[in-house]
Amino acid sequence: MLHQSLHPEDIKAAIRKRYGSVKKFQKLKGLPPTSVSDLFRGRPSRRVSEAVEQAVQESMEMENSAKLVPAHSLNRGGK
Repeated sequence: MLHQSLHPEDIKAAIRKRYGSVKKFQKLKGLPPTSVSDLFRGRPSRRVSEAVEQAVQESMEMENSAKLVPAHSLNRGGK
């Protein structure tokens, strides 16, 4: 699984980029309040793992799509 190969802080950053906070992510996904922390502490849950995996995947796709979009004509000099 992708989330096992990433550092917990990278996973939390990906969740925050997409959902604003880990707490908000857990609430929107219907997960228990400490579910993401529990996952990092070695108490895995398939439902939590799948939700985290999906959030990380979505975040990576957003980053990759941003690289494919050319710079706006007013910003061509900047990268």
